[in-house]
Amino acid sequence: MDSHTHFMEQAFIKPYPSIECKCTTTEEIERIIKSVKTKNSYGYNQISTKILKISGPFISSPINYICNKMLLGGVFPDTLKYARIKPLHKNYDRCEVYHA
Repeated sequence: MDSHTHFMEQAFIKPYPSIECKCTTTEEIERIIKSVKTKNSYGYNQISTKILKISGPFISSPINYICNKMLLGGVFPDTLKYARIKPLHKNYDRCEVYHA
């Protein structure tokens, strides 16, 4: 038996630990929004962090509600599963794909 098969058998023998889900609070959401670095650039949702921080006190309660619904329901909306990934050039040859 190879190591991969052995690993899979062992994974299903032991029960997975239960995960305790704690709801977020409006204060926690506000603290997270305040901790975000202020930039004029924006992400996938077209909202800059500057606008997010300005509107934080007004949107923290609805965001808290949405987050708690996601946590309790175990469903993460598809529209929030997108990300923009941009490779950043560091101090090495730009033609190299990988530099260790």
